[in-house]
Amino acid sequence: MLGPANVPRVSRMQDASADLDFAAFCLWIHSNDPDIEGILTVMGEALAQDTDREARDDLAGLIEDGLGSEHARKIWRNLMETLFTPRRGTIVGDARLAGQEEGREEGRVAGKAEQLLRLMERRGFSLTEETRQRVTTCSDMPLLDLWFDRAIDATTLDEVFAAPSSTDRVPAPAQRPEHAAVPSQGLTDPESSAN
Repeated sequence: MLGPANVPRVSRMQDASADLDFAAFCLWIHSNDPDIEGILTVMGEALAQDTDREARDDLAGLIEDGLGSEHARKIWRNLMETLFTPRRGTIVGDARLAGQEEGREEGRVAGKAEQLLRLMERRGFSLTEETRQRVTTCSDMPLLDLWFDRAIDATTLDEVFAAPSSTDRVPAPAQRPEHAAVPSQGLTDPESSAN
């Protein structure tokens, strides 16, 4: 049987870095160790050196899930925030935060596009590859919202993709300083006249 007596306690960063997965396993076994904060710190610093962000983030989540005590989980969360949360006011931190926000917005847009395609399929519209491309390549959230709202009641795809009119209830775009003077900017789709 495996336990703290026969599983090594990884307390040096070079040992943790040599095999992150094994170090995580050892960490779980020793999660009630009196020096859990030191063990977690070593593991966090080793993990911070991993250049594969996706694998690193996955392993960080698995480590948290496998920790046996709430005390250890709290230490781990604080450590992850310290090591992996970029700080505002620094060039690198501001760039990472901007990239994270951009990624979240891209995720919201992609999610809305998927919802729109699903709604149109459920409504029985025949979707060509060109239509799918049009929806999935649109990065204008207010336009996707408009198409989605129209797709609820539309009887044809032409009704869904018609140019916005003054009678449309167009969701307001997020106001950015550079777009504040032109509230309807981005609501027309260059492909709308082609279809």
